[in-house]
Amino acid sequence: MEISIDSRSVIAPEATMFFALKGKNHDGHDYVQGLYERGVRNFVISEKRKEFAGLKEARFYEVENVLEALQEYAGKYRRERKAEVIGIAGSNGKTIVKEWLYQLLSGNFSVYRSPRSYNSQVGVPLSLCGIGESTQIALIEAGISFPGEMEKLEQMIRPDIGIFTHLGDAHGENFTSLTEKLAEKAILFRHCRMVIGQRGEALETIRSFNGQARIMSWGEEEEAEVRCKTLQKNEKERKVVISYQGKSFELVIPFPDEAAYENCMNAVCVLLWKEIPFEHIAERVASLQPIAMRMEIKEGINDCVLINDYYNSDAASFHLALNTLMMQDEAKERAVILSDFIDTGSEEKVLYQEIAESLKRAEVSLFIGIGSQLSRYSSYFPMPARFYADTDSFLKQENRENFREQVILIKGARQFRFEFIAGFLQKQSHNTVLEVDMDAMIANLNYFRALIPEHTQLAIMVKAFSYGSGSGEVASLLQYQGVDYLMVAFADEGVALRAEGISIPIAVMNPQPEAFDNMIEFCLEPEIYSLEILRAFDRVLVKHGIENYPVHLKLNTGMNRSGLDRKDIPDLLAFFKEKRHVRIQTVFSHLAGSDEARHDAFTRQQVECFSTMTRQIQQHFDHKIMRHILNSAGIERFPEYSFDMVRLGIGLHGISAAGAVLQPVSSFKTYISSVRNVPADQTIGYGRRGITKRDSRIAVVPVGYADGLNRHLSNGKGEMLVRGKRVPIIGNICMDTCMLDVTDTDTQVGDEVEIFGKDIPVTEIAEKLDTIPYEVLTGVAQRVKRIYFKE
Repeated sequence: MEISIDSRSVIAPEATMFFALKGKNHDGHDYVQGLYERGVRNFVISEKRKEFAGLKEARFYEVENVLEALQEYAGKYRRERKAEVIGIAGSNGKTIVKEWLYQLLSGNFSVYRSPRSYNSQVGVPLSLCGIGESTQIALIEAGISFPGEMEKLEQMIRPDIGIFTHLGDAHGENFTSLTEKLAEKAILFRHCRMVIGQRGEALETIRSFNGQARIMSWGEEEEAEVRCKTLQKNEKERKVVISYQGKSFELVIPFPDEAAYENCMNAVCVLLWKEIPFEHIAERVASLQPIAMRMEIKEGINDCVLINDYYNSDAASFHLALNTLMMQDEAKERAVILSDFIDTGSEEKVLYQEIAESLKRAEVSLFIGIGSQLSRYSSYFPMPARFYADTDSFLKQENRENFREQVILIKGARQFRFEFIAGFLQKQSHNTVLEVDMDAMIANLNYFRALIPEHTQLAIMVKAFSYGSGSGEVASLLQYQGVDYLMVAFADEGVALRAEGISIPIAVMNPQPEAFDNMIEFCLEPEIYSLEILRAFDRVLVKHGIENYPVHLKLNTGMNRSGLDRKDIPDLLAFFKEKRHVRIQTVFSHLAGSDEARHDAFTRQQVECFSTMTRQIQQHFDHKIMRHILNSAGIERFPEYSFDMVRLGIGLHGISAAGAVLQPVSSFKTYISSVRNVPADQTIGYGRRGITKRDSRIAVVPVGYADGLNRHLSNGKGEMLVRGKRVPIIGNICMDTCMLDVTDTDTQVGDEVEIFGKDIPVTEIAEKLDTIPYEVLTGVAQRVKRIYFKE
């Protein structure tokens, strides 16, 4: 049974139990009737409305409190699973420890981890309900904001092993002290048989809650069970020697900062406890990916370096960010731009005294405080310092020339909108980027996974620079997510992925004879679309002395682009009457119109033809040959034809053929580089095609047709988003720049501009250009920097 609390997330209605939660701004009962019409029949409710009486086939389970019912259900579900549960709690680092443990353990165990940051009273039960029958280890986060919450989480999670990551001020506003908050967090571990954490007061508090648990501590003290000592560190890595049970080994952690060190050591202790060989631990730690990190380091104006960390605001995360600042180029002066801390639960005066002392110890040469609290305690900051009431005041009064050859930490609470300060200080030479949301990609992947049978394999198209998103990074994520195959257009794309460390099978859709040797060397599997290619590749295998090399046989069922026809099958079978060095791994075909209902009869005709041809081929071979015909649209509209494997392409990037609300993955962004006032009746740009109809403010942005901004969007056909408002493109788009009419906005230099993304869908751009989203996405030039995000 699938569990849902969000009507938008229901994928398999007949197998879904919907819990009608009530929140501040929504009531799940409002969606019951619509879900019933979509096929949902099981509902947990706390009020029985009149309109429910007409839902004759529905099964209603009426309870006093739907959330408590969900939690009780999740607890029972967890107890029925055989998985060993590792519960992770702490103020910071929970998600990173979880993700790194997933990377480190997956080579030995079937591991499940809670999605994203699902660690709340609602998130935890949803996480627990994702544990599978075959799961060996489940990694579950537990987060709290109020006293009394951990009791409920512990009753559900009942972790076998506990990890305590870090104690800080985050979410501390509802606790009287850190001691009270620690005691609350310690409740999670009261039934654990072992608890892992850094040696110190926190572990001792946990020991007082569970005197029976084994405490596996790590630290530099001799008393720590896992003793670790930093040998050296630089801006890229930290080398550590680990001593455990009388033996020692070295780790190279590919991140130098203290937060990464703490998170990594918590994860390493789990591997030591699991008796993973030291050499394997070292190898896996060295290849840890920073996918869950939020902090960005970017190039700033006037030879500055920016450390952007404006996603949260608490003293603990500030000190970790300050540590990162201290690791940067020592030749540059250090500057900090900081906002007020929000709801820390600490006394203001003491808090800002401590912050000022930290800045002195870090030898910060310039401090800029933004917010009423920092302004009130300005006397605590004797170094050169400037204070502003808010971000807008900073942007209006500061001059970009004030910042030169500095490393600048930009740290603040979300409500202060420090992304505008980052834009103000970021290097403006070419600030056009394509942001790729890895969480959105994973969500889309899981949407399609849920549509196909459990044992159907999944192949992902990563050709054309993975639809513009960046092949290596996307392929790494997909390998991490356990997809079965990757597919590229040409052999050199596959070779590049192997160089990036991609080890899962890769199929090449357009194998060229001159690339056969390279394909064999790098274990790339060719698509065979003609008998000539089949014979040629087999001859090369003979030369190399390789047998049973997997190939993918393409059949033409109506696309009429490439592939073997029905008349070719006798010759194909005749070829295999003798011993051959190729082995048919899969047989597949392409659907020509699966995205449009008007072609449904033709699509079914293609599938029937494919079934007939594959049956004819299969009966002549002893081994099972996998079959696949569905593309993204086919998966959504014809899941009954999933066969043994499906091929996901554009759907991964948020484009649905069935009207599903998928998440946009790519956001094409740039920044305002200059703004000028232009009188009415003046022309703008080449060809004098743009004309101001009034006194106007014209902004220049550093993006043009060489970056992938289609020139047909010139002269008002295209729009961009600035400060939440759409503004038209004015004049002709140039090679490297274009102009926007920002008259009706308060746009300033440095403001972020969305070309397409979450507010301007790529499908809208495609419609304006009378083309398809594929062309828009793949048209973004490779000179545009890709930036990858994951929560």
